[in-house]
Amino acid sequence: MSEKMSFTFQDIIWCNLKRKPLRSFCLIFLVAALAFVLFGSSLITRSLIKGTDGLAKRLGADLLIVPRGYAQTAEGILLRGSPSAFYMEPEWLEKISGVEGVTAVSPHLFIASLNSDCCSVPIQLIGFDQDTDFIVAPWIKTSVPGILKDNEIVVGGAVAGRVGDTLQFFGRGYSIAAKMEYTGSGFDASVFMNMDAARIAARDCASKMGADAPPEKSISSIMALIDDSSTPIGVAGRINSAFGYVKSGIAVVPAQNIISSVSVSLRMLTGSFGALSAVLWIASFSILALLFSAMLNERRQEFGILRSVGISRKKLIAMVLWESGLISCIGSVVGIFLSALLLMPFRIYIREIFNMPYMMPGFGQLCAIACISVLLSVAAALLASLLSSVKIGNADAYRVIREGGL
Repeated sequence: MSEKMSFTFQDIIWCNLKRKPLRSFCLIFLVAALAFVLFGSSLITRSLIKGTDGLAKRLGADLLIVPRGYAQTAEGILLRGSPSAFYMEPEWLEKISGVEGVTAVSPHLFIASLNSDCCSVPIQLIGFDQDTDFIVAPWIKTSVPGILKDNEIVVGGAVAGRVGDTLQFFGRGYSIAAKMEYTGSGFDASVFMNMDAARIAARDCASKMGADAPPEKSISSIMALIDDSSTPIGVAGRINSAFGYVKSGIAVVPAQNIISSVSVSLRMLTGSFGALSAVLWIASFSILALLFSAMLNERRQEFGILRSVGISRKKLIAMVLWESGLISCIGSVVGIFLSALLLMPFRIYIREIFNMPYMMPGFGQLCAIACISVLLSVAAALLASLLSSVKIGNADAYRVIREGGL
């Protein structure tokens, strides 16, 4: 008898969901929308936080020195990989290295590429000095066999291609010698080559664009490390004092300033996403409570008949909660699946929209975010149905059948 009752109990739940498909669809849609936003906002927030952390580790320098007026352009290269090209005199390497507190310097040369076979948009070519570099090498996922040749490149984690493939830039073929780890920064969409190859690429680019070739031995930026007894702001002040802020024609940007500006934007976005999620949860809970109340009131005679044939109040409440739980679970899974389907393949475009480093969390964190989103969505539906189902337990079966109301 108990087995038959157990079957009948589950059968009633499924029959109720199938009997009113439009009602069930509306409830599932509402829960799916809630899960979609909860998962999506949490995923974006976590990815921005991880991307910012990755940028802080990825910079690997204390100071960034660029020509005056190009500080924001250089930040765009670091944060978004926005293709840019500008130049400064190579003599600044020796000048900066001689400033008190500076322990190491390394130059970069930036070339804005044209559309290439590997990418749907222009990407940033960056020349680096292998003898002095302390930025690129630590993030190379596969080791470079010896010195990087003029026809070899290291590609960022978001650039299509594997080690051994050949990419074309300005009519020249370059073999991928290594690939960097994905970091969520602008360097993910960049291609690195040795300084001699970069200067050749810069001349090729100028020829293609019909522009003047860059000055011989020119560089675009200098990354600098400082000793433990100095501060980035203090050393930046020494550089400006030694060479003159106005006369020098250079801008000294402490790396912490770049991270700080990103962190401020991140806190604002995190707060906005948190407020949006809270408002949506409350709104969804309120709407679900109204819908469940209307649904249960519509089924008042059904519940009265079930009570009259001996089904307990506790059993009826459990049945309603099982229905709402099933609906919310289906809706949560659908919402999270759609959110992941929309967000995960387009991380590069999302990074461009928010103008911040963006790095997807690992599988474990994704599962944790999904589980939390499911729990919050299911909790909203269960609480809403619980408030309405209390009336079932308080209603008299005979009065319900006779009067047609709970």
